[in-house]
Amino acid sequence: MRAASTDLAAIVLGAALALLPAQVDASTGYPAELQAKLNLSYAPACSICHAGGDTDAGTVTTQFGALMKSRGLVGGNNLASLDAALAALEGEGSVYITYLRQNVDPNNPSTDSNPGITYGCFNVTGRGRTSGVLGLLVVALVLFALLRRRGRGGA
Repeated sequence: MRAASTDLAAIVLGAALALLPAQVDASTGYPAELQAKLNLSYAPACSICHAGGDTDAGTVTTQFGALMKSRGLVGGNNLASLDAALAALEGEGSVYITYLRQNVDPNNPSTDSNPGITYGCFNVTGRGRTSGVLGLLVVALVLFALLRRRGRGGA
């Protein structure tokens, strides 16, 4: 009985680890929320806040991103903080909001348009990415548990 509970604990631990995010990355819901809140025809690129494609925590480096942070935006897919920061900018009549509505990069308004989301920028589903390593860990733990059980004569 004790071996069965050990096997079950290993399986549960593996499943829990697989469900954890591989790393903290960009707030994947923000582009879609920006699109919805500002009634945009596109989802803005992550580069409006994160320069150089680096979307890890603490990498907001653009003028627009810094302005949003100064108006209360925080990471971690905190949509309420995004909505509040947008409302603050709209209330101020910020030109950044105008640029976004015109499909212009708010950090470089001399460019033709905001490129939108690309494959290198995570996704806009809000589900994030999963790591193949964690999937392999789950498979390895399940196989280990099954082989241990089989080696002891269990079915």
